[in-house]
Amino acid sequence: MTLDDKYTYPGSGGVLVNRFGIRDADRLDQALNDYATVGWVHLRRRAPAEPPGFDYLQTIHREMFGSLLDWAGELRETDAQATGTGIAYARPEYIPESLRSLFDKLQREDFLTGLDSATFADRLADRWGELSAIHPFRDGNTRSQSAYVSSLAERAGHPIDWAAIDVPTLRNLRLVAVAGRHEPLAGYLRDHLVSSTDSSLDRGWSAARLAGLDTPFKPGADRSSAAGLDAFGTTMYRADPGLGRSGHGR
Repeated sequence: MTLDDKYTYPGSGGVLVNRFGIRDADRLDQALNDYATVGWVHLRRRAPAEPPGFDYLQTIHREMFGSLLDWAGELRETDAQATGTGIAYARPEYIPESLRSLFDKLQREDFLTGLDSATFADRLADRWGELSAIHPFRDGNTRSQSAYVSSLAERAGHPIDWAAIDVPTLRNLRLVAVAGRHEPLAGYLRDHLVSSTDSSLDRGWSAARLAGLDTPFKPGADRSSAAGLDAFGTTMYRADPGLGRSGHGR
C-alpha cells in the first residue's frame, strides 16, 4: 500500500497520526511498542473475556494502542499489504464478513479447546493464517494477534513458549499461512507448545520484540530457509486483494 493514507500525516512517509503529535517514525515505533507491552501486562492481570471472540481482540488492540491512536480497535478502512512482500490483505469491504466467518468457526470449536497438542497447533496455525489475511486493523495487527493467540493457547491448555520463538522464522511461516499453506506454521507452533501455564513464559513476549514480525526482508536474506517461501503464493493476492485464502472474499 502507499505509505501515506487517511491514518498518516500527509507527506510523512507513513507516520501514523497520534495523540502526542510524534512525527518521527522511529520515535513513534518505540512509543507504540512501549505502550503495547505495558498494555499486555495490564491485560494479563485481568481474566480474559469469555468467550474470547473478536470483541476480545478489539479490547487487546485498544489496551495496547488506545493511548496513542484514536482509532485503536476500529476496523481498517484502507487497503494494506504485508510489508516488503507485495501480498495484499483483505479489502476493507470484505473485513466484517470475513471476521464473522472466522470467529463463528472459532466459537463452534470452543476456541480450540479439548484438542491434543498436534491438532491444536494445526487448527491454530490455520485460524491465525486466516486472521492475518484479514488484517482487521490499520496497524498493530501482529502485536495484538500475538497477544490474542497467546491467550487462546493458554485457555486451551497449550501455552506458547515465546522465549524460544525465533521472530523472523515465525514471521515467514505466518506469511506462508496467509498465502494458504498453514502446515509449516503448525509444525513450528507444535514444537513451541509447553504444558506449563507458569506466567514466567511471558518473559519472551514483548511488543518491541514481536514488532519484528512486521519487518521487511533484508536484501540478500534467504527467503526460503525457514519458511518454505519457495511456495510463497503471492499471485493469489496480487490478482484480487479482496479475496481471502479460499478465493471467495473470506
